[in-house]
Amino acid sequence: MGSDLKKFVNPKFLKTIDPALMRVLFVRHFGEDELPVAFEGEAATIRAALAAHFEGTVAGWNAGMVADLHRVAELGTSEGMQLILNEARRRGVVLYPEPDPDDAESAPIRHDPKHVALHTYLLHHRVFEAAADFHALRAPTSPAEFRGPERDVGADLTEEMTEAFKAAVINLFSQDLQGQYCRLGPYEEDGEINLVISHGAQVTTTPVVTGDREEIITLRAVKYAVLRYSPVEGRLFVGGVVKAQQGEISELFARHILRRPGFFSGRDARDLYTLDPISDAGPDFAFQHRYDETIKEVRIVAAAADLFERDEEDQRWRHVRSWESKDASGGALTHFRGSEVRFGRGWRLGEITFRVAFETGAKRPAQVTVRLKPPGTLAFRRTRFEKAIHTLVQRNGLEKDRDAGMVVDAAE
Repeated sequence: MGSDLKKFVNPKFLKTIDPALMRVLFVRHFGEDELPVAFEGEAATIRAALAAHFEGTVAGWNAGMVADLHRVAELGTSEGMQLILNEARRRGVVLYPEPDPDDAESAPIRHDPKHVALHTYLLHHRVFEAAADFHALRAPTSPAEFRGPERDVGADLTEEMTEAFKAAVINLFSQDLQGQYCRLGPYEEDGEINLVISHGAQVTTTPVVTGDREEIITLRAVKYAVLRYSPVEGRLFVGGVVKAQQGEISELFARHILRRPGFFSGRDARDLYTLDPISDAGPDFAFQHRYDETIKEVRIVAAAADLFERDEEDQRWRHVRSWESKDASGGALTHFRGSEVRFGRGWRLGEITFRVAFETGAKRPAQVTVRLKPPGTLAFRRTRFEKAIHTLVQRNGLEKDRDAGMVVDAAE
């Protein structure tokens, strides 16, 4: 985190940032009477004093300021600025109501993404928080998926429901020593329920030298957990949550948001995907995608196979070794042809990574890289092609038929 903040608060940033904005940041942490930097005088003099203040290591900076700057840095990019602008527009907030003092013929310095992020964080905090939520929604994660036993199970989010869910989440995270801070951002998008949970991370301790002695400061950063629920499919995606808590989070969602305790606790709740069609076809398997004219090609760029042997003494299967193949050109599966791997003879295909190229009308096709690892992992960055990816997986037989499983359960 220290190196990232040093890149953010770099000499260029300090030479161009509005001193009045930095004063707001310093007052937030030191108060009006104990500012370590004098903010009176020429802008150049103030910026020189700021450069001197931030010259040391991050460990010597004010802990609260470090936490603030770390959050600002997450949205201090072109993508982050667009999220801020979108949210400001949605809320009818004008970020810069006063005329720009810079030369009208030049690009205003204060419209740099870093400056916009800090300005919004300090002066329009609700806009910043909402933009940070959408940033978390679109961040690349490997979400866990849970599937309920029914489709078309919706929920109307009420304040009572979200408050009860929030209280339960605070209790869960505090058990992992992550503090009591928690903010819940509910959003509905394309018929789906999205919940972004901002919560405290576990405490980080850092030694700081003060004069002739060493002191220890503590820092608790903010982390994001993302829950996304599709009522039509009865499916919940959980991202940014440690594996040990994913099941508990899904149960809290079922209990407080859906009012259906145990909805994601069925035996097939995590049994979503299979690689059997690929194992059956062997190295010659290829994705069929002609039904979608926007898909230009699908390349399997990585595949991993595992060898299991039956331990008759313990009456169980034992993992012996793995065989991994990578090929950026899309021939990862074909390399198994000349190897020891023989599916159906103790060898199982454990996971694949494939890259989908979409025609968008641009000079180059858009690419989405997907990792598929049964029984429950389909990981890729959430994009406008999300539904197309799920359809591709389903049409090629790699998603288990939930309705068939329901029939079996009903029969039993």
